[in-house]
Amino acid sequence: MNLAAVYHEAKSKYAYMFDRKTSHLRMRTARGDVPSVTLVGGDPFRWIQSKDDPTHWEWDKTAAFFEPMQVEYQTTLHDYWFVAIQPQWKRLRYAFILQKEDQKVLYGSRSFYDLREQPEAQYETSYFFNFPYLNHEDLFHPPGWVKNTIWYQIFPERYADGDTGNNPENSLPWGSEEDTIYKFYGGDLQGVIDHLDELVELGINGIYFTPIFESPSSHKYDTTNYYKIDPAFGTNELFGELMEKAHQRGIRVMLDAVFNHCGWFHPFWQDVVKHGRESKYYDCFFIEREPVINFEVEEGKIPKVSFDERGHLNYATFAFTPLMPKWNTDHPLVKEHLFGAIRYWTETYRVDGWRLDVSNEVPHAFWREFRQMLKHINPEIYILGENWDNSYPWLMGDQFDGVMNYELTYPIWFLLGEPDRVKQKYDVVEYQEAINQLLANYPKHNLPVMYNLIDSHDTPRIMSICGDNVDKVKLAYLLQFTFAGAPSVYYGSEVGLAGPEGHNRRCMPWEASQQDKDIRSFVKNLIRLRKRYSVFGEVNLKWLLVDSENQAFIFQKNEDHQRLIVVVNTKADAVTLKIPDELKNKKYKDLFADREIALNEELQLNKFEFRLLLG
Repeated sequence: MNLAAVYHEAKSKYAYMFDRKTSHLRMRTARGDVPSVTLVGGDPFRWIQSKDDPTHWEWDKTAAFFEPMQVEYQTTLHDYWFVAIQPQWKRLRYAFILQKEDQKVLYGSRSFYDLREQPEAQYETSYFFNFPYLNHEDLFHPPGWVKNTIWYQIFPERYADGDTGNNPENSLPWGSEEDTIYKFYGGDLQGVIDHLDELVELGINGIYFTPIFESPSSHKYDTTNYYKIDPAFGTNELFGELMEKAHQRGIRVMLDAVFNHCGWFHPFWQDVVKHGRESKYYDCFFIEREPVINFEVEEGKIPKVSFDERGHLNYATFAFTPLMPKWNTDHPLVKEHLFGAIRYWTETYRVDGWRLDVSNEVPHAFWREFRQMLKHINPEIYILGENWDNSYPWLMGDQFDGVMNYELTYPIWFLLGEPDRVKQKYDVVEYQEAINQLLANYPKHNLPVMYNLIDSHDTPRIMSICGDNVDKVKLAYLLQFTFAGAPSVYYGSEVGLAGPEGHNRRCMPWEASQQDKDIRSFVKNLIRLRKRYSVFGEVNLKWLLVDSENQAFIFQKNEDHQRLIVVVNTKADAVTLKIPDELKNKKYKDLFADREIALNEELQLNKFEFRLLLG
């Protein structure tokens, strides 16, 4: 038995409160190493007098329970075991009994114990892990509406120009040149208002805007004024009109808060630039040495800083970007300023959610205070972090509700992306293992409120990832929409807009001849089905077939009396799949063909073909 691979951690993603009555417990072993794991446990205060010595009190062995655990997910290296427990008095001490042939080992909080030599160890609660109490205050409470949301991400400067009167002086004709962060085309909030009905027709019920506050750039991640809509986008009043019209149509709106850093022209920073240590805002930033500015600056203009100078700045920034000085979020003036902005937009305009830029570089303490403040205003507001990696430390109920789930994005890319467009390639087995790892990485209540994406303003577009192969793009959307969490569509990708890295913020193509209506129809159908059948968003999935020879797979998801069967051929050739026994000789509804089909011995699929079946 490979005990070095065995792992559990109390009060973590391995042991968490799922609801007021239920604890979920997980533990890890080496893949295929341990045939049987049993949870042993009970209430820590079930003490009785010893029959041998009435003056001695001992734990009541008869009150112990023994619950068999099941292997829920398997990855390249590990098996993940799972069991749900409802302790009668909301207290729990527990350990794990691992059995392999004639070996029988107790795994407790401090060590391993050979039960052949110490059989009584399975009743020694001092060896056990502890879940002291299921306190309802510690429950993870995300907004209930998020899991039913279909997001549409809008980069405002490139979505639609609804008012040419507010275009920057140097604006280019719409879509006339290759995009860069330094060019302007005139996209604005009026353009969004003009197309709200089209979003409703597509099935969208949530909009995520990248930053819309005053800033000199096209991307607006260098904020000048957190309390003012950028004049090129409109006015605060126009934003209020957009919010009202969106809400009338059942669309919620999430804004982007950039609290890791501000922009060069933010008045706090400009005061530091001009007055140095004499500025009252000096400690609002991380000044490492004097002088604060060690490069040429011309008042009122964005400085041009060489690459060599960027590596020797005298103050902390986002990355090595001198135009984005990093906030000291522990400073009272910074908290007052940033929290004040959040209160203003949330209370005045009823903003429904906040996406937090570079959230993993901001201290946990700031986000804990941020959450308490914001949830006091609106308990149902959505707090989303921009984290690119495993993010459980932010999702324990005291900081964020969800994160941008790039841990789903990457496996989809690596499965379907062209070799020259992705950093690595997965076959279907590697994809299965990556998805299993994702499912094992988070408590089951985290995944339904993740923000699931296959592209964004920070990545190449899915069309480019897939080498302009429409069939593979469809499969990417299919895998996204059949996973737990709220799916997101990046503006334009639903009509086939391509964009490699560095050119992923192109202007939305509005001419019918520039749009791929087939992809849009496909996405619209997926949205309709996702809304109609809640089983699409179910967390648990079961792999029924992973065929490495044919590069195809089948998985199922169950919810109440619904069973969703997802069949995918990732190969550029037709394949014939052997139907798993549990699916044989049964009839299913083909959700895309809208007809009934029967599965018998085999199923033929054309290249990149899929089946979405309801049983």
